[in-house]
Amino acid sequence: MSTFDHEIEIDSVSKRLNLAQDENGKKYYTVAESIPEYRNPLRYIQNNWIGGHGQHDFRIPDKYFEGKAIDTTQEGKAFPGPEITEVKESDDTDLDSAPVVFCWFPLVSKWLCATAGKIYLYGTKWTAATTIVAGVTDLKVYNGVCYAAKGTSNLYYTSTNGDTWTITDLTDGYSERFLAAPNPAGTSNVLWKFKTPNELSNTTNGVAGGTQWSSPAYIGDTANNIIDIFLINDNLMIGRTDGLWNYDSNGGLHQLMGDLRFSRSTDNFKYGTEWQTGRYFSLLRGMGEITSYNTYDNMGPLTKIDDIGKVGDIVGIASDKDFLYVAVDEGTNTIIYKGREVRRREGLRWEFCPWIFLGTKTCATMAVCQHSSTDRRLWFGYTNTTAYVKITDNPLADTNARFTTNSFLRMPYDLGTDLYWDKMYQSVITQTYNCTANNYITINARKDTDTTANAVTAAIVTNGTVKTNLTAAINCNRIQYELDFTNTSNTSPPVIEYFEARGIEQPETIRTHEAIYIMGDEPTRRTKTTRDFLRGGRDSNALIKFADLRYGDSVSGTYVWTVMEPGYPQEIEIIKEKGKQPEIGIKVRLREVSFTV
Repeated sequence: MSTFDHEIEIDSVSKRLNLAQDENGKKYYTVAESIPEYRNPLRYIQNNWIGGHGQHDFRIPDKYFEGKAIDTTQEGKAFPGPEITEVKESDDTDLDSAPVVFCWFPLVSKWLCATAGKIYLYGTKWTAATTIVAGVTDLKVYNGVCYAAKGTSNLYYTSTNGDTWTITDLTDGYSERFLAAPNPAGTSNVLWKFKTPNELSNTTNGVAGGTQWSSPAYIGDTANNIIDIFLINDNLMIGRTDGLWNYDSNGGLHQLMGDLRFSRSTDNFKYGTEWQTGRYFSLLRGMGEITSYNTYDNMGPLTKIDDIGKVGDIVGIASDKDFLYVAVDEGTNTIIYKGREVRRREGLRWEFCPWIFLGTKTCATMAVCQHSSTDRRLWFGYTNTTAYVKITDNPLADTNARFTTNSFLRMPYDLGTDLYWDKMYQSVITQTYNCTANNYITINARKDTDTTANAVTAAIVTNGTVKTNLTAAINCNRIQYELDFTNTSNTSPPVIEYFEARGIEQPETIRTHEAIYIMGDEPTRRTKTTRDFLRGGRDSNALIKFADLRYGDSVSGTYVWTVMEPGYPQEIEIIKEKGKQPEIGIKVRLREVSFTV
Protein backbone atom coordinates (compact mmCIF):
# COMPACT_ATOMS: atom_id res chain seq x y z
CA MET A 1 0.00 0.00 0.00
CA SER A 2 1.35 3.48 -0.91
CA THR A 3 2.76 5.66 1.87
CA PHE A 4 1.52 8.74 -0.02
CA ASP A 5 -2.01 10.16 -0.04
CA HIS A 6 -2.44 11.88 -3.42
CA GLU A 7 -0.83 11.90 -6.83
CA ILE A 8 -0.97 14.92 -9.16
CA GLU A 9 0.22 15.21 -12.75
CA ILE A 10 0.84 18.64 -14.30
CA ASP A 11 2.14 18.95 -17.86
CA SER A 12 3.14 15.25 -17.92
CA VAL A 13 5.12 15.57 -14.65
CA SER A 14 3.66 13.68 -11.70
CA LYS A 15 4.31 13.92 -7.98
CA ARG A 16 3.03 12.01 -5.00
CA LEU A 17 2.16 14.07 -1.95
CA ASN A 18 1.21 13.59 1.68
CA LEU A 19 -1.57 15.47 3.41
CA ALA A 20 -0.82 17.58 6.46
CA GLN A 21 -2.53 16.65 9.74
CA ASP A 22 -3.83 18.60 12.70
CA GLU A 23 -2.88 17.89 16.29
CA ASN A 24 -5.49 15.12 16.41
CA GLY A 25 -4.15 13.36 13.37
CA LYS A 26 -6.98 14.48 11.06
CA LYS A 27 -5.79 15.17 7.56
CA TYR A 28 -6.43 18.52 5.91
CA TYR A 29 -8.53 17.37 2.96
CA THR A 30 -12.17 18.09 2.10
CA VAL A 31 -14.38 17.48 -0.92
CA ALA A 32 -17.21 19.97 -1.53
CA GLU A 33 -20.17 19.65 -3.92
CA SER A 34 -21.54 23.00 -5.16
CA ILE A 35 -25.14 22.92 -6.44
CA PRO A 36 -25.99 25.81 -8.80
CA GLU A 37 -29.39 27.49 -8.80
CA TYR A 38 -31.98 25.43 -10.61
CA ARG A 39 -35.75 25.16 -10.99
CA ASN A 40 -37.10 23.14 -8.11
CA PRO A 41 -39.69 21.97 -8.88
CA LEU A 42 -39.33 22.12 -12.65
CA ARG A 43 -42.42 23.90 -13.97
CA TYR A 44 -43.10 25.07 -17.51
CA ILE A 45 -46.10 27.43 -17.64
CA GLN A 46 -47.92 29.22 -20.44
CA ASN A 47 -51.23 30.92 -19.73
CA ASN A 48 -51.22 33.52 -22.48
CA TRP A 49 -50.42 33.24 -26.19
CA ILE A 50 -51.46 36.67 -27.41
CA GLY A 51 -47.88 37.54 -28.43
CA GLY A 52 -48.25 35.31 -31.47
CA HIS A 53 -46.04 32.78 -33.21
CA GLY A 54 -42.31 32.87 -33.93
CA GLN A 55 -40.53 32.04 -30.64
CA HIS A 56 -38.14 29.08 -30.80
CA ASP A 57 -36.95 28.90 -27.18
CA PHE A 58 -39.09 30.02 -24.25
CA ARG A 59 -38.15 33.58 -23.23
CA ILE A 60 -41.22 35.78 -23.68
CA PRO A 61 -44.14 34.26 -21.70
CA ASP A 62 -46.93 35.04 -24.22
CA LYS A 63 -45.30 33.93 -27.49
CA TYR A 64 -45.26 30.43 -29.01
CA PHE A 65 -43.43 28.51 -31.75
CA GLU A 66 -46.10 28.01 -34.42
CA GLY A 67 -49.65 26.83 -34.95
CA LYS A 68 -52.24 25.70 -37.42
CA ALA A 69 -55.71 27.27 -37.75
CA ILE A 70 -55.43 28.71 -34.23
CA ASP A 71 -56.76 31.95 -32.72
CA THR A 72 -54.59 33.48 -30.00
CA THR A 73 -55.75 37.09 -30.31
CA GLN A 74 -57.69 37.05 -27.04
CA GLU A 75 -55.85 37.61 -23.78
CA GLY A 76 -55.23 34.36 -21.89
CA LYS A 77 -56.97 32.06 -24.38
CA ALA A 78 -56.19 29.79 -27.32
CA PHE A 79 -58.87 28.11 -29.43
CA PRO A 80 -59.50 26.87 -33.00
CA GLY A 81 -59.60 29.39 -35.82
CA PRO A 82 -62.62 30.04 -38.05
CA GLU A 83 -64.38 27.53 -40.25
CA ILE A 84 -63.77 27.84 -44.00
CA THR A 85 -66.87 28.02 -46.21
CA GLU A 86 -66.20 27.20 -49.86
CA VAL A 87 -68.31 28.98 -52.49
CA LYS A 88 -68.54 27.69 -56.06
CA GLU A 89 -70.63 28.51 -59.13
CA SER A 90 -74.39 28.17 -58.94
CA ASP A 91 -74.15 24.69 -60.49
CA ASP A 92 -71.69 23.62 -57.73
CA THR A 93 -68.74 23.49 -60.11
CA ASP A 94 -65.48 25.40 -59.94
CA LEU A 95 -65.11 28.83 -61.48
CA ASP A 96 -63.52 28.91 -64.91
CA SER A 97 -60.10 29.67 -63.31
CA ALA A 98 -58.51 31.06 -60.17
CA PRO A 99 -59.93 34.31 -58.70
CA VAL A 100 -57.86 37.39 -59.54
CA VAL A 101 -59.66 40.19 -57.66
CA PHE A 102 -62.74 40.87 -55.51
CA CYS A 103 -64.75 44.11 -55.45
CA TRP A 104 -67.77 45.46 -53.55
CA PHE A 105 -70.10 47.43 -55.84
CA PRO A 106 -72.13 49.63 -53.47
CA LEU A 107 -74.49 51.08 -56.11
CA VAL A 108 -76.14 47.68 -56.56
CA SER A 109 -74.93 46.07 -53.29
CA LYS A 110 -73.16 43.32 -55.18
CA TRP A 111 -69.99 41.38 -54.38
CA LEU A 112 -67.97 40.76 -57.56
CA CYS A 113 -65.15 38.38 -58.39
CA ALA A 114 -63.04 38.36 -61.53
CA THR A 115 -61.05 35.44 -62.89
CA ALA A 116 -58.90 35.15 -65.99
CA GLY A 117 -62.00 34.35 -68.06
CA LYS A 118 -65.10 35.94 -66.46
CA ILE A 119 -66.63 38.34 -63.98
CA TYR A 120 -68.96 36.73 -61.42
CA LEU A 121 -71.67 38.11 -59.14
CA TYR A 122 -72.38 36.65 -55.71
CA GLY A 123 -75.81 35.73 -54.38
CA THR A 124 -75.47 32.63 -52.27
CA LYS A 125 -73.18 31.22 -54.95
CA TRP A 126 -71.38 32.69 -57.96
CA THR A 127 -73.15 33.49 -61.23
CA ALA A 128 -71.23 34.58 -64.33
CA ALA A 129 -72.02 38.07 -65.61
CA THR A 130 -74.02 38.28 -68.81
CA THR A 131 -71.16 40.04 -70.57
CA ILE A 132 -68.04 37.90 -70.83
CA VAL A 133 -65.06 39.99 -69.79
CA ALA A 134 -61.80 38.03 -69.86
CA GLY A 135 -58.34 38.97 -68.71
CA VAL A 136 -59.39 41.30 -65.88
CA THR A 137 -56.47 42.65 -63.83
CA ASP A 138 -58.39 44.98 -61.49
CA LEU A 139 -61.89 46.04 -60.41
CA LYS A 140 -62.53 49.50 -58.92
CA VAL A 141 -65.62 51.64 -58.31
CA TYR A 142 -65.70 55.38 -59.10
CA ASN A 143 -68.77 57.64 -59.12
CA GLY A 144 -71.23 54.74 -59.22
CA VAL A 145 -69.46 52.93 -62.05
CA CYS A 146 -67.40 49.75 -61.77
CA TYR A 147 -64.26 49.69 -63.91
CA ALA A 148 -62.63 46.44 -65.07
CA ALA A 149 -59.00 46.86 -66.13
CA LYS A 150 -57.66 44.43 -68.71
CA GLY A 151 -54.00 45.36 -68.92
CA THR A 152 -51.87 47.57 -71.11
CA SER A 153 -52.87 45.83 -74.37
CA ASN A 154 -56.67 45.53 -73.96
CA LEU A 155 -59.34 48.22 -73.54
CA TYR A 156 -61.04 48.31 -70.15
CA TYR A 157 -64.78 47.79 -69.52
CA THR A 158 -67.32 49.62 -67.32
CA SER A 159 -70.63 48.63 -65.76
CA THR A 160 -73.40 50.23 -63.73
CA ASN A 161 -74.89 46.94 -62.51
CA GLY A 162 -72.00 44.44 -62.48
CA ASP A 163 -73.78 42.17 -64.96
CA THR A 164 -73.61 43.93 -68.31
CA TRP A 165 -70.32 45.57 -69.28
CA THR A 166 -69.39 48.12 -71.95
CA ILE A 167 -65.99 48.53 -73.57
CA THR A 168 -64.55 52.04 -73.41
CA ASP A 169 -64.21 54.16 -76.53
CA LEU A 170 -61.79 56.68 -75.01
CA THR A 171 -58.50 57.21 -76.78
CA ASP A 172 -56.28 55.91 -74.00
CA GLY A 173 -58.50 53.10 -72.76
CA TYR A 174 -55.84 50.80 -71.37
CA SER A 175 -55.12 50.15 -67.71
CA GLU A 176 -53.43 47.70 -65.36
CA ARG A 177 -55.07 49.09 -62.21
CA PHE A 178 -57.26 52.00 -61.13
CA LEU A 179 -57.41 54.29 -58.08
CA ALA A 180 -60.05 56.83 -57.03
CA ALA A 181 -58.14 59.73 -55.43
CA PRO A 182 -57.85 63.55 -55.46
CA ASN A 183 -56.52 65.29 -58.56
CA PRO A 184 -53.07 66.92 -58.39
CA ALA A 185 -54.58 70.24 -57.24
CA GLY A 186 -56.66 68.51 -54.57
CA THR A 187 -59.86 70.19 -55.80
CA SER A 188 -61.84 67.10 -56.82
CA ASN A 189 -61.80 63.35 -56.84
CA VAL A 190 -60.68 61.73 -60.08
CA LEU A 191 -59.98 58.25 -61.39
CA TRP A 192 -56.32 57.45 -61.84
CA LYS A 193 -54.91 54.59 -63.88
CA PHE A 194 -51.54 53.36 -64.98
CA LYS A 195 -50.15 51.44 -67.90
CA THR A 196 -46.90 49.58 -67.97
CA PRO A 197 -44.16 50.32 -68.05
CA ASN A 198 -44.46 53.83 -66.54
CA GLU A 199 -47.52 55.89 -67.63
CA LEU A 200 -49.85 57.55 -65.09
CA SER A 201 -52.99 59.50 -66.04
CA ASN A 202 -56.43 60.52 -64.75
CA THR A 203 -59.94 61.43 -65.80
CA THR A 204 -63.20 62.62 -64.25
CA ASN A 205 -65.32 60.23 -66.31
CA GLY A 206 -63.85 57.12 -67.88
CA VAL A 207 -66.99 55.54 -69.33
CA ALA A 208 -67.65 55.29 -73.06
CA GLY A 209 -68.28 58.80 -74.36
CA GLY A 210 -66.80 60.27 -71.19
CA THR A 211 -63.82 62.58 -70.61
CA GLN A 212 -60.55 61.76 -72.29
CA TRP A 213 -57.67 60.73 -70.07
CA SER A 214 -55.03 63.32 -69.26
CA SER A 215 -51.65 63.31 -70.91
CA PRO A 216 -49.59 60.75 -69.04
CA ALA A 217 -46.93 61.49 -66.48
CA TYR A 218 -43.93 59.23 -66.87
CA ILE A 219 -42.84 57.63 -63.61
CA GLY A 220 -39.23 56.50 -63.71
CA ASP A 221 -37.62 54.80 -66.66
CA THR A 222 -39.11 52.21 -68.98
CA ALA A 223 -36.87 49.37 -67.80
CA ASN A 224 -39.12 48.60 -64.82
CA ASN A 225 -42.89 48.47 -64.49
CA ILE A 226 -45.36 50.24 -62.26
CA ILE A 227 -47.02 47.63 -60.04
CA ASP A 228 -49.57 49.64 -58.01
CA ILE A 229 -50.74 53.15 -57.11
CA PHE A 230 -52.11 54.19 -53.72
CA LEU A 231 -52.53 57.08 -51.27
CA ILE A 232 -50.58 57.78 -48.08
CA ASN A 233 -51.77 60.82 -46.10
CA ASP A 234 -53.19 62.31 -49.31
CA ASN A 235 -49.91 61.73 -51.15
CA LEU A 236 -50.20 59.83 -54.41
CA MET A 237 -47.64 57.01 -54.36
CA ILE A 238 -46.51 54.85 -57.25
CA GLY A 239 -44.94 51.49 -56.44
CA ARG A 240 -42.64 50.00 -59.05
CA THR A 241 -40.57 46.87 -59.23
CA ASP A 242 -37.50 49.00 -58.48
CA GLY A 243 -38.76 51.57 -55.96
CA LEU A 244 -41.44 53.91 -54.68
CA TRP A 245 -42.29 57.32 -56.14
CA ASN A 246 -44.42 60.26 -55.00
CA TYR A 247 -46.29 62.31 -57.59
CA ASP A 248 -46.95 65.70 -55.99
CA SER A 249 -49.60 68.37 -56.68
CA ASN A 250 -47.24 70.30 -58.95
CA GLY A 251 -46.50 67.31 -61.09
CA GLY A 252 -43.13 66.75 -59.46
CA LEU A 253 -41.68 63.29 -58.90
CA HIS A 254 -39.86 62.23 -55.74
CA GLN A 255 -38.16 58.86 -55.56
CA LEU A 256 -38.37 56.96 -52.26
CA MET A 257 -37.05 53.55 -51.20
CA GLY A 258 -34.19 53.81 -53.65
CA ASP A 259 -32.65 50.70 -52.12
CA LEU A 260 -35.18 48.65 -54.09
CA ARG A 261 -33.07 49.29 -57.18
CA PHE A 262 -30.99 46.41 -55.84
CA SER A 263 -34.02 44.37 -54.74
CA ARG A 264 -36.18 44.51 -57.85
CA SER A 265 -39.15 42.16 -57.91
CA THR A 266 -42.57 41.93 -59.53
CA ASP A 267 -43.82 41.08 -56.02
CA ASN A 268 -42.92 44.56 -54.76
CA PHE A 269 -46.24 46.40 -54.11
CA LYS A 270 -48.23 43.61 -55.83
CA TYR A 271 -50.52 43.23 -52.82
CA GLY A 272 -51.45 46.01 -50.44
CA THR A 273 -54.02 47.47 -48.09
CA GLU A 274 -54.58 50.39 -45.72
CA TRP A 275 -54.76 49.68 -42.00
CA GLN A 276 -55.20 52.36 -39.39
CA THR A 277 -52.73 55.09 -40.41
CA GLY A 278 -50.44 53.09 -42.66
CA ARG A 279 -50.08 51.28 -45.93
CA TYR A 280 -49.01 47.64 -45.91
CA PHE A 281 -47.71 45.95 -49.01
CA SER A 282 -45.76 42.96 -50.33
CA LEU A 283 -42.03 43.52 -50.60
CA LEU A 284 -39.88 40.80 -52.16
CA ARG A 285 -40.82 37.69 -50.12
CA GLY A 286 -41.94 39.73 -47.11
CA MET A 287 -43.86 42.92 -46.39
CA GLY A 288 -43.28 46.60 -45.84
CA GLU A 289 -45.17 49.38 -44.11
CA ILE A 290 -45.39 53.11 -44.78
CA THR A 291 -46.77 55.10 -41.87
CA SER A 292 -46.13 58.58 -43.26
CA TYR A 293 -44.88 60.16 -46.48
CA ASN A 294 -41.28 59.00 -46.05
CA THR A 295 -41.26 56.61 -43.09
CA TYR A 296 -41.20 52.91 -43.90
CA ASP A 297 -39.99 49.64 -42.45
CA ASN A 298 -39.95 45.91 -43.05
CA MET A 299 -42.58 43.82 -41.27
CA GLY A 300 -44.81 40.80 -41.75
CA PRO A 301 -45.81 37.51 -40.13
CA LEU A 302 -42.46 35.88 -40.97
CA THR A 303 -40.31 38.96 -40.30
CA LYS A 304 -38.33 39.52 -37.08
CA ILE A 305 -39.18 36.10 -35.66
CA ASP A 306 -36.91 33.30 -34.49
CA ASP A 307 -35.68 30.64 -36.88
CA ILE A 308 -38.69 28.32 -36.86
CA GLY A 309 -38.09 26.94 -40.34
CA LYS A 310 -40.61 29.17 -42.16
CA VAL A 311 -40.26 31.17 -45.35
CA GLY A 312 -42.89 32.09 -47.90
CA ASP A 313 -44.34 34.43 -50.52
CA ILE A 314 -47.12 36.94 -49.90
CA VAL A 315 -50.21 36.00 -51.95
CA GLY A 316 -52.84 38.28 -50.42
CA ILE A 317 -53.26 41.18 -47.98
CA ALA A 318 -56.47 42.57 -46.49
CA SER A 319 -57.59 44.46 -43.38
CA ASP A 320 -60.49 45.58 -41.25
CA LYS A 321 -60.61 48.09 -38.38
CA ASP A 322 -58.92 45.70 -35.93
CA PHE A 323 -56.59 43.37 -37.78
CA LEU A 324 -54.32 42.87 -40.75
CA TYR A 325 -54.75 39.63 -42.72
CA VAL A 326 -51.82 38.22 -44.69
CA ALA A 327 -51.87 35.12 -46.90
CA VAL A 328 -48.47 33.43 -47.21
CA ASP A 329 -47.60 30.60 -49.59
CA GLU A 330 -45.07 28.62 -47.54
CA GLY A 331 -44.36 26.06 -50.22
CA THR A 332 -46.59 23.08 -49.55
CA ASN A 333 -49.27 24.96 -47.64
CA THR A 334 -50.81 28.42 -47.66
CA ILE A 335 -51.47 30.10 -44.31
CA ILE A 336 -53.53 33.21 -43.60
CA TYR A 337 -52.11 35.12 -40.63
CA LYS A 338 -54.13 37.48 -38.47
CA GLY A 339 -52.12 40.21 -36.80
CA ARG A 340 -51.90 43.67 -35.33
CA GLU A 341 -49.30 46.04 -33.92
CA VAL A 342 -49.71 46.61 -30.18
CA ARG A 343 -47.75 48.38 -27.48
CA ARG A 344 -47.01 45.98 -24.62
CA ARG A 345 -44.60 46.07 -21.72
CA GLU A 346 -41.91 44.90 -24.14
CA GLY A 347 -42.64 47.91 -26.37
CA LEU A 348 -44.34 48.20 -29.75
CA ARG A 349 -44.54 44.83 -31.46
CA TRP A 350 -46.43 42.89 -34.11
CA GLU A 351 -48.49 39.90 -32.98
CA PHE A 352 -49.45 37.40 -35.70
CA CYS A 353 -51.26 34.08 -35.29
CA PRO A 354 -51.60 31.41 -38.03
CA TRP A 355 -55.36 31.86 -38.20
CA ILE A 356 -56.53 29.99 -41.31
CA PHE A 357 -54.99 26.88 -42.84
CA LEU A 358 -55.63 26.59 -46.58
CA GLY A 359 -53.46 23.51 -46.95
CA THR A 360 -52.57 22.88 -50.60
CA LYS A 361 -55.29 25.24 -51.84
CA THR A 362 -53.76 28.22 -53.63
CA CYS A 363 -54.64 31.87 -53.19
CA ALA A 364 -53.90 34.93 -55.35
CA THR A 365 -56.29 37.51 -53.91
CA MET A 366 -57.99 38.34 -50.62
CA ALA A 367 -60.46 41.00 -49.43
CA VAL A 368 -62.79 41.88 -46.56
CA CYS A 369 -66.46 42.45 -47.34
CA GLN A 370 -69.24 43.70 -45.07
CA HIS A 371 -72.38 42.09 -46.47
CA SER A 372 -74.53 43.52 -43.67
CA SER A 373 -74.13 45.12 -40.24
CA THR A 374 -73.79 41.66 -38.70
CA ASP A 375 -72.15 39.78 -41.58
CA ARG A 376 -68.48 40.56 -42.19
CA ARG A 377 -66.33 38.11 -44.09
CA LEU A 378 -62.75 37.61 -45.19
CA TRP A 379 -62.85 36.29 -48.76
CA PHE A 380 -59.92 34.61 -50.51
CA GLY A 381 -59.07 32.58 -53.57
CA TYR A 382 -59.31 28.84 -53.01
CA THR A 383 -57.53 27.39 -56.07
CA ASN A 384 -60.28 27.60 -58.73
CA THR A 385 -63.08 28.47 -56.32
CA THR A 386 -63.51 31.01 -53.55
CA ALA A 387 -63.94 30.70 -49.81
CA TYR A 388 -64.58 32.89 -46.81
CA VAL A 389 -64.51 32.93 -43.03
CA LYS A 390 -66.76 34.96 -40.76
CA ILE A 391 -65.19 37.91 -38.94
CA THR A 392 -66.52 38.68 -35.47
CA ASP A 393 -65.33 41.02 -32.72
CA ASN A 394 -65.45 38.25 -30.10
CA PRO A 395 -65.88 34.81 -31.68
CA LEU A 396 -66.26 33.01 -28.34
CA ALA A 397 -69.26 35.21 -27.46
CA ASP A 398 -70.79 35.57 -30.93
CA THR A 399 -73.42 32.99 -31.90
CA ASN A 400 -72.68 33.67 -35.59
CA ALA A 401 -69.06 32.55 -35.24
CA ARG A 402 -68.04 29.18 -36.67
CA PHE A 403 -64.85 27.24 -35.87
CA THR A 404 -62.63 24.79 -37.71
CA THR A 405 -62.50 21.13 -36.74
CA ASN A 406 -58.75 20.59 -36.36
CA SER A 407 -55.98 22.88 -35.19
CA PHE A 408 -52.87 22.91 -33.04
CA LEU A 409 -50.63 25.24 -31.06
CA ARG A 410 -46.96 24.35 -30.73
CA MET A 411 -45.27 26.03 -27.78
CA PRO A 412 -41.59 27.07 -27.64
CA TYR A 413 -38.84 24.76 -26.42
CA ASP A 414 -38.26 24.69 -22.68
CA LEU A 415 -34.52 24.36 -21.99
CA GLY A 416 -34.79 24.36 -18.21
CA THR A 417 -32.07 26.18 -16.29
CA ASP A 418 -29.37 24.65 -18.47
CA LEU A 419 -29.82 22.84 -21.77
CA TYR A 420 -27.33 20.12 -20.81
CA TRP A 421 -28.98 19.17 -17.52
CA ASP A 422 -31.31 16.20 -17.42
CA LYS A 423 -35.02 16.82 -16.95
CA MET A 424 -37.89 14.46 -16.24
CA TYR A 425 -41.54 15.48 -16.66
CA GLN A 426 -44.35 13.48 -15.06
CA SER A 427 -47.62 15.47 -15.29
CA VAL A 428 -49.44 18.44 -16.78
CA ILE A 429 -52.04 20.81 -15.38
CA THR A 430 -54.60 22.38 -17.71
CA GLN A 431 -57.45 24.81 -17.36
CA THR A 432 -60.00 24.46 -20.14
CA TYR A 433 -63.65 24.92 -20.99
CA ASN A 434 -66.01 23.62 -23.72
CA CYS A 435 -64.23 20.25 -23.60
CA THR A 436 -66.37 17.15 -24.09
CA ALA A 437 -65.86 13.58 -25.21
CA ASN A 438 -66.03 14.84 -28.81
CA ASN A 439 -64.42 18.29 -28.38
CA TYR A 440 -61.11 17.86 -26.63
CA ILE A 441 -57.45 18.80 -26.41
CA THR A 442 -54.60 16.31 -26.70
CA ILE A 443 -51.16 17.03 -25.24
CA ASN A 444 -48.28 16.07 -27.51
CA ALA A 445 -44.56 16.57 -27.04
CA ARG A 446 -41.30 16.39 -28.93
CA LYS A 447 -38.04 16.17 -27.02
CA ASP A 448 -34.42 16.83 -27.87
CA THR A 449 -33.94 16.13 -31.60
CA ASP A 450 -37.41 14.64 -32.28
CA THR A 451 -38.92 15.88 -35.54
CA THR A 452 -42.48 14.77 -34.77
CA ALA A 453 -44.68 15.17 -31.72
CA ASN A 454 -46.23 12.20 -29.91
CA ALA A 455 -49.21 12.09 -27.59
CA VAL A 456 -48.12 12.02 -23.94
CA THR A 457 -51.53 12.09 -22.20
CA ALA A 458 -55.03 10.89 -22.72
CA ALA A 459 -57.33 13.47 -24.31
CA ILE A 460 -58.36 16.33 -22.00
CA VAL A 461 -62.14 16.04 -21.85
CA THR A 462 -62.73 17.44 -18.34
CA ASN A 463 -63.16 21.18 -17.91
CA GLY A 464 -61.73 23.35 -15.17
CA THR A 465 -58.32 22.96 -13.57
CA VAL A 466 -57.20 19.36 -14.03
CA LYS A 467 -53.97 17.50 -13.30
CA THR A 468 -53.18 14.73 -15.79
CA ASN A 469 -50.32 12.28 -15.39
CA LEU A 470 -48.28 11.57 -18.48
CA THR A 471 -48.67 8.09 -19.92
CA ALA A 472 -44.92 7.71 -19.31
CA ALA A 473 -42.34 9.99 -17.72
CA ILE A 474 -40.34 12.01 -20.26
CA ASN A 475 -36.56 12.22 -19.85
CA CYS A 476 -34.95 14.94 -21.95
CA ASN A 477 -32.62 17.90 -22.22
CA ARG A 478 -35.19 20.10 -23.92
CA ILE A 479 -38.88 19.67 -24.65
CA GLN A 480 -41.64 21.24 -26.68
CA TYR A 481 -45.33 20.72 -25.98
CA GLU A 482 -48.05 20.83 -28.59
CA LEU A 483 -51.79 21.27 -27.98
CA ASP A 484 -53.98 19.55 -30.56
CA PHE A 485 -57.60 20.74 -30.70
CA THR A 486 -60.27 18.35 -31.97
CA ASN A 487 -63.60 20.08 -32.52
CA THR A 488 -66.65 18.29 -33.87
CA SER A 489 -68.90 21.22 -32.99
CA ASN A 490 -68.34 24.27 -35.18
CA THR A 491 -70.07 26.53 -32.65
CA SER A 492 -68.50 25.59 -29.29
CA PRO A 493 -64.75 24.89 -29.59
CA PRO A 494 -62.48 23.65 -26.79
CA VAL A 495 -60.60 26.54 -25.18
CA ILE A 496 -57.41 26.41 -23.11
CA GLU A 497 -56.51 29.13 -20.61
CA TYR A 498 -53.62 27.58 -18.67
CA PHE A 499 -50.95 24.98 -19.33
CA GLU A 500 -48.31 23.74 -16.90
CA ALA A 501 -45.88 20.85 -17.24
CA ARG A 502 -44.34 19.53 -14.02
CA GLY A 503 -41.16 17.61 -13.45
CA ILE A 504 -37.75 17.61 -11.86
CA GLU A 505 -34.38 18.90 -13.01
CA GLN A 506 -31.02 17.37 -12.19
CA PRO A 507 -28.36 20.08 -12.11
CA GLU A 508 -24.72 19.39 -12.83
CA THR A 509 -22.83 19.82 -9.55
CA ILE A 510 -19.34 21.24 -9.17
CA ARG A 511 -16.96 19.00 -7.17
CA THR A 512 -13.97 20.70 -5.54
CA HIS A 513 -10.98 19.11 -3.76
CA GLU A 514 -9.27 21.23 -1.11
CA ALA A 515 -6.03 19.86 0.40
CA ILE A 516 -3.04 21.01 2.42
CA TYR A 517 0.16 19.15 1.59
CA ILE A 518 3.10 18.96 3.98
CA MET A 519 6.55 19.94 2.70
CA GLY A 520 9.56 17.68 3.51
CA ASP A 521 13.37 17.75 3.39
CA GLU A 522 14.20 14.74 1.16
CA PRO A 523 15.83 15.71 -2.15
CA THR A 524 12.73 14.72 -4.18
CA ARG A 525 10.33 16.45 -1.88
CA ARG A 526 12.04 19.71 -1.19
CA THR A 527 9.77 22.59 -0.30
CA LYS A 528 10.77 24.75 -3.25
CA THR A 529 10.48 21.89 -5.75
CA THR A 530 6.97 20.99 -4.62
CA ARG A 531 5.86 24.61 -4.48
CA ASP A 532 7.14 25.29 -8.00
CA PHE A 533 5.46 22.12 -9.23
CA LEU A 534 2.06 23.16 -7.85
CA ARG A 535 2.47 26.75 -9.03
CA GLY A 536 2.91 25.30 -12.50
CA GLY A 537 -0.66 24.06 -12.25
CA ARG A 538 -1.88 27.62 -11.88
CA ASP A 539 -0.13 28.75 -15.07
CA SER A 540 -0.63 25.61 -17.14
CA ASN A 541 -3.02 25.55 -20.10
CA ALA A 542 -3.43 21.78 -19.73
CA LEU A 543 -5.82 19.92 -17.45
CA ILE A 544 -4.43 18.44 -14.24
CA LYS A 545 -4.75 14.77 -13.31
CA PHE A 546 -5.71 14.12 -9.70
CA ALA A 547 -5.70 10.67 -8.02
CA ASP A 548 -6.43 9.67 -4.41
CA LEU A 549 -3.94 6.90 -3.74
CA ARG A 550 -5.75 5.85 -0.58
CA TYR A 551 -8.56 4.49 -2.76
CA GLY A 552 -6.25 2.70 -5.16
CA ASP A 553 -6.32 5.48 -7.78
CA SER A 554 -3.29 6.65 -9.77
CA VAL A 555 -2.57 9.10 -12.59
CA SER A 556 -1.81 6.13 -14.82
CA GLY A 557 -4.99 4.32 -13.86
CA THR A 558 -8.10 5.87 -12.28
CA TYR A 559 -8.07 9.64 -11.88
CA VAL A 560 -10.16 12.77 -12.45
CA TRP A 561 -9.39 15.80 -14.58
CA THR A 562 -9.18 19.07 -12.68
CA VAL A 563 -8.14 22.71 -12.95
CA MET A 564 -6.44 24.83 -10.29
CA GLU A 565 -8.84 27.35 -8.78
CA PRO A 566 -7.80 31.02 -9.05
CA GLY A 567 -5.71 32.20 -6.09
CA TYR A 568 -4.10 28.81 -5.47
CA PRO A 569 -1.72 27.29 -4.45
CA GLN A 570 -1.17 29.16 -1.16
CA GLU A 571 1.82 28.78 1.17
CA ILE A 572 0.61 28.46 4.78
CA GLU A 573 1.85 27.51 8.25
CA ILE A 574 0.27 24.57 9.98
CA ILE A 575 -0.10 25.24 13.69
CA LYS A 576 0.68 22.24 15.83
CA GLU A 577 0.08 21.70 19.52
CA LYS A 578 1.51 24.18 21.94
CA GLY A 579 5.30 24.12 22.26
CA LYS A 580 5.96 22.75 18.76
CA GLN A 581 7.15 24.70 15.76
CA PRO A 582 4.57 25.26 12.97
CA GLU A 583 5.07 23.16 9.86
CA ILE A 584 5.23 24.53 6.32
CA GLY A 585 2.37 23.48 4.09
CA ILE A 586 0.90 24.40 0.73
CA LYS A 587 -2.83 24.64 0.13
CA VAL A 588 -4.48 23.78 -3.20
CA ARG A 589 -8.03 23.80 -4.48
CA LEU A 590 -8.77 21.67 -7.54
CA ARG A 591 -12.10 21.78 -9.40
CA GLU A 592 -13.18 18.69 -11.30
CA VAL A 593 -14.13 19.08 -14.94
CA SER A 594 -16.10 16.73 -17.16
CA PHE A 595 -13.52 15.37 -19.55
CA THR A 596 -12.42 11.97 -20.73
CA VAL A 597 -9.73 10.79 -23.11
